[in-house]
Amino acid sequence: MAASRLTLRQLSLVILGVVVGYLLGAQEREIENYPKSSDLYIRRMSAEEGEREVHVGTMCRCKTGALPIPAPMAEDAEDTSIVQEPSLATGKSPKRFLMHGPEDGGCTCHEDHPEGPTSTDKYLQKMKRRCPNPIHDPNYDWNAMPDLAVEQSLPLFVGVLSYESPLSLQSTLRNWRDNDFFQKVNARGAFVQLNHKSEMDDTVMEEFEESFSVMGSPEENLHPGLVISKMCRAAEIHPNSHPNGENLLMFLEKDWHIGATDTDLPALFHGVNSLMQRGVPYVRLSQQVNKLTSDWQCPSEGVGFTCTTAHNHRWTNLPSVISCKWFLRYLEPYALLKDPIMHGCRTGMQEGEYCDWEEAMQDGRIAWANSQWVIANLDYKLFEHVEVDS
Repeated sequence: MAASRLTLRQLSLVILGVVVGYLLGAQEREIENYPKSSDLYIRRMSAEEGEREVHVGTMCRCKTGALPIPAPMAEDAEDTSIVQEPSLATGKSPKRFLMHGPEDGGCTCHEDHPEGPTSTDKYLQKMKRRCPNPIHDPNYDWNAMPDLAVEQSLPLFVGVLSYESPLSLQSTLRNWRDNDFFQKVNARGAFVQLNHKSEMDDTVMEEFEESFSVMGSPEENLHPGLVISKMCRAAEIHPNSHPNGENLLMFLEKDWHIGATDTDLPALFHGVNSLMQRGVPYVRLSQQVNKLTSDWQCPSEGVGFTCTTAHNHRWTNLPSVISCKWFLRYLEPYALLKDPIMHGCRTGMQEGEYCDWEEAMQDGRIAWANSQWVIANLDYKLFEHVEVDS
């Protein structure tokens, strides 16, 4: 009996060894056959999605440190032969970069321009081709390198928040229509959030139903943070959305008319588009609230802006352009925080359990003041406040 039990134990060990050996071998074979890096993921996504053409211009640089003002992009494009494979960071589609050369001679350098003084970085004066006699002839001109970081135009959506103010809303939308605002800024879509929506609100919006997607209800009263979040998510499912969600939202309340009617709006928003692709997620369309020693001039495409950081300049609900991808990543979680600590202190806000978004941004309940996001302000006031409802 003892010998029989020993035989069974040995047999069990042999069977176990065979199974383990097979599994280890299978795992090794799988590792050998598994594509290196994320090749499998890339091939799967490439099969699902066709290439996306990304149109870019050429870089405009001034070795004197003067303000560079690029010429408009020419209509014809040249294939750079650069194809960026898909990834979680860049989106599902391979990106093929097409470069548009400049019209009218390209880059203009403005010395002592009021919108951008000459840079104090003397190293810029040495900006030139390091090896002037390369062995191989390059395909690109050093003076017209592709600006691969800036897409020709990120989709811009317009979002308006109105609270029991149908007449102010109507006055504003008529002002925009009279100034061809949507056409000049190349808006790809527009939303209006009607808090405590009334029959008068519905009547007003009938006049503009072809231009706006209407949100809200008689019961709903969303604070600005939730409205921005709602509109950014609506932009993502809009037919004109950026495929990677890199949408811009011009957000403002219902009572802002275009004040600077002589502004070149296409040029301004071209500058905004470029600035927001170079590291500025929030552009306020008005002058800086307080002059600071920590700010700097940050012109974009010949348009004057002043930059600072969130740590040095408070958030306001003034008209602004917001990067939706940035807002949803960093600020939407605060907008979703439903707790009495977020209730505002102004009349009726405690009783109505309403979050004063602007106040919460300014007093530290939202991580704005202790952040180092770069924010930009226009060097002039684009809109003027016009309240019609009493």
